Amino acid sequence: MHKELRDISAPDHVRLTDRIERFRGPIFTIYDDEIEFSSGERARRQWMDHDDAVAVVALRPSSRPGEDWDVLLIRQYRHSPRRMMWEIPAGLCDEQDEEEVATAARELHEETGYVAASWYRLVNFVTSPGVSNEDLAVYLAFELTHRPSSFVREAEEAEIELAWFGLREVTDAVMRADLGSPSLVAGVLAANVALGRGLDTFDEIRIPDRG
Repeated sequence: MHKELRDISAPDHVRLTDRIERFRGPIFTIYDDEIEFSSGERARRQWMDHDDAVAVVALRPSSRPGEDWDVLLIRQYRHSPRRMMWEIPAGLCDEQDEEEVATAARELHEETGYVAASWYRLVNFVTSPGVSNEDLAVYLAFELTHRPSSFVREAEEAEIELAWFGLREVTDAVMRADLGSPSLVAGVLAANVALGRGLDTFDEIRIPDRG
């Protein structure tokens, strides 16, 4: 008999025997834990308690030859890998009581100046489960309108570049390993699956136009 094909919460799988807080910042905290397995074996694990996040695959009909859809990408500097990276719009779930799709809509608008009326929740993934508990949800957005935002971007975000690319072109770049942003990779591949299966298999979320 096959086991159920889903991840399960297991907060009591190990016993916490020691914890040291190594760093605390505005977005994440680093802990150094000693844990004990049921066998009695102990090990130390360092991990990051990180805010959850959202990302958005924003699509519009394409007029490019061989393309059905264009996808909106942003490019910005990422200091950890020392790269200028193409990404999909994304941001942290750091506003108290804000619904997840509202966070996605806010981040899309702040980073790109676009608003979308039609939304679908695609996938979610733990960004780096060996070291972090950050969970990232990816949304698909349609019916886009450009409406400049008053949000003031700073540092890396002040340098953001926007560009529309054909979805097939971006998918090909992902498969060549030319694009490495995890939210982009997961989001673009999931968008292809969703479009191929038909959006009628997903629940649409409508966001009212607030002008």
